[in-house]
Amino acid sequence: MLKINDLSKKFKNFEVLKSININAESSQIYGLIGSNGCGKTTLLKHIIQVYKQDTGEIFYKGTKIDEISDVIKDFYYVQDDLFFPYQHTLNMLFNYEKLLYKNMSKDKFDKLAKFFNLDKNKNLNRLSKGQKKQAAFVLAIAANPKVLLLDEIVDGLDAVVRRKFWNVLIQDVIEREMTVIVSSHDLKELDNICDKVGIMHQGTIIKEEKLEDIKDNIKRVQFAVDSEFKPIEGESFKVVKTSKIGSVYFCVIKGNVDEFKKALENKYKILVFDELPMNLEEIFITELGGVGYGIEDFIS
Repeated sequence: MLKINDLSKKFKNFEVLKSININAESSQIYGLIGSNGCGKTTLLKHIIQVYKQDTGEIFYKGTKIDEISDVIKDFYYVQDDLFFPYQHTLNMLFNYEKLLYKNMSKDKFDKLAKFFNLDKNKNLNRLSKGQKKQAAFVLAIAANPKVLLLDEIVDGLDAVVRRKFWNVLIQDVIEREMTVIVSSHDLKELDNICDKVGIMHQGTIIKEEKLEDIKDNIKRVQFAVDSEFKPIEGESFKVVKTSKIGSVYFCVIKGNVDEFKKALENKYKILVFDELPMNLEEIFITELGGVGYGIEDFIS
């Protein structure tokens, strides 16, 4: 388990991270999502010890992490803005990194490079953005890390390569019980592969929960009633948002949908009632809307 307790960081007078708490399990893909500039990359760089927090602690399986911890050698970070040494090929970089990572596998490296159709002898800085992402991912998986941190890793990848990428990652998580934290704005991709989600806003985690549990607790319903619908309240549910298209109402509900339906039946004759699935993108918008982000309308 990777555990972060009350981590905070200031750069001069700006508080970038505020009392961050995270629990990412082994054999788990943890999706780190949030508003632009909320501190996701900064948080990942604290985990890998590029930055030192002002307050708070980071633990891996009960061992406190700092820049001299032996266990940090089993962490691997792939950043969003990739930088490769001048005139280096993928082969050359592999030979360098195997000096740093004790579990670096040549067999795995060769198989992955072939799987992603990468030329191991081509200058890395002549590759496309997507190919660079693939090259960095191949090195990361070949290193066999215990904790893998991925920052916007699918950015620039086409749909076919993204599928290959996720297949490799999921297989490695299952086989080696690796802990993965993926930061991404591509919420449709994370919706399919994440076990747990942490939602960040303005430097703090506003919600952390298993994705399955989040989807169980927040629902969208559509219904039609025999008269004009007015908001209703209940002890076991909360109506977060209401909209109307024609004669059909749409409500986002937190809590017990059955109790909401009963409350609706007590006031109206229900003509139509259906529960609709919520994807991660819709949940993200709802949660950030709850803290006042992105709810204002543009006025020309």
